[in-house]
Amino acid sequence: MDISELDDMEASVKDLLSLAKIELEENRLQQQRDDQIQQKIVEIKQRLEPLLQATEKMLAQFGGGACPDSITYQKLEEKVMELRQRLAEAPALAAQMVDRQLILNEERLLDERLTEQANRWRHALKDDLIEMISEQQDFYSATDASIAIRGYMNDLKAIGCLESVVEFLIEHINTHSEEGPVARLRGTHEQTLNFIYNKALENRSRVERAPDVQPRLRHRTSEKRPNPYTQLEGKVVIFGGHDRLETAVRTRLRDSTVTLIWCTAQAGPQIAEQSESHVASADLILVMTGYTSHKLTDKAVQAAQRAGKIPEMINTTGVIRVLEAIEYGLKTKLLAQRLNNFSKPA
Repeated sequence: MDISELDDMEASVKDLLSLAKIELEENRLQQQRDDQIQQKIVEIKQRLEPLLQATEKMLAQFGGGACPDSITYQKLEEKVMELRQRLAEAPALAAQMVDRQLILNEERLLDERLTEQANRWRHALKDDLIEMISEQQDFYSATDASIAIRGYMNDLKAIGCLESVVEFLIEHINTHSEEGPVARLRGTHEQTLNFIYNKALENRSRVERAPDVQPRLRHRTSEKRPNPYTQLEGKVVIFGGHDRLETAVRTRLRDSTVTLIWCTAQAGPQIAEQSESHVASADLILVMTGYTSHKLTDKAVQAAQRAGKIPEMINTTGVIRVLEAIEYGLKTKLLAQRLNNFSKPA
């Protein structure tokens, strides 16, 4: 086992531990959901029921229907109807309030995982940049390394390594300088890097074939910062959920090539029909049974049956599990396609 294999092993174990931490925390949040919804229902009723009783009592003082022309009487009647409707919708309202906070907590967990992955990639990037600098055997190529480094300046700053990389660059440039130590710290390390970068551009403009020093993939596993959803592709049709959940999922998939067609619980019949029209060409169909009407669920299942497809039923309102279902579903389909193509005779 060489160093690169150790690096890969270390990265995979750390990522697995991070994933396990997220799953345990997500399970804890989901388990708390039902209790929190019941607490919210009680809270909503405690606030609305006294208002309904007071409004009904005031309405009764008008003497029933004796004042049909009174604007105040009419407004009281409307308010009674509104309060009764709000109380009837208390479970749904409570679920929305709890799920809004649940999604915020899950997004925090996802951000923490992405930050951990990005920082591991950044430390590997620093090692690749240091090796890139070390490999330069003359003054001009050593100076040219600043151009590549400057492109990763924000990543180096994020892990507090810009200073050490710039200082190593200065030392290496001076090692190959025939005029003594010409490179030195000028203001901040960022300002110094910008100064060397501009000198490197001047050097490039003076020659016909300029060096283009770039770091090789030795410690990193990819050129770009890791994103678990970047490689995903395909069309996904989702029935159910709510607008806040849809927004959260779309944000996570923005760097992928996933086409997401979503009919939320709040969508009207026209949107539902449009979503159904995409089922035949979908790579994955998800029906969120935990947050959709029976009517919408039935329509989604029927549309899938007509297209000869089997939808996946998800009993959750959490963003993490929806993303997991999308990732697993699309990767499984892609793997099946590759195996099918592999098994075909040439």
